[in-house]
Amino acid sequence: MKLSTRSTYGMRALVELALTSGHGPVSAAVIAKRQELSVAYLEQLLHRLKRQGIVTSIRGPRGGYTLAKEPHLITMAAIVRILDGANGSGNGKGLPAAPKERVQAGAAQAGRPAARRQADSHSKPHAQGIAEAVWRGVHERLMQSLDAVTLQDLCDDVRATAGDPLEHRYVFHI
Repeated sequence: MKLSTRSTYGMRALVELALTSGHGPVSAAVIAKRQELSVAYLEQLLHRLKRQGIVTSIRGPRGGYTLAKEPHLITMAAIVRILDGANGSGNGKGLPAAPKERVQAGAAQAGRPAARRQADSHSKPHAQGIAEAVWRGVHERLMQSLDAVTLQDLCDDVRATAGDPLEHRYVFHI
């Protein structure tokens, strides 16, 4: 199971902001360049995060974005909910989008005789209900796991993986 691109990019941007915390605002263009993201797409994500009080923005030539909360107070589940909707699925239904095979099977069934279609339609709601229950369970467990991970945890992991302090990358000389 994968997180959406929206959530992943949002988390990457927030890690950048957390790592530069205390050094002033960081522009979307700088974050996008460091993370190899589209500036326009990143600005949309940052705007959503700003509306929900996760980041603040400062206008002007030295403006940009900063975290509005401490990194240990921001959970990854909160980010997923903000960027992908309350259910975190990205499709607004709380469940993953229908697999391609299910769509193709529905199209193939349209050409079957009426009696055969009717027999298949009685078993379909039950099977679909089971699949939806499984996906609901997976989604709940995923959100519980993401609730246990904070932005601070991600920053600590990034620092540990780098092997040396990352702050040296963010020293600004004026």
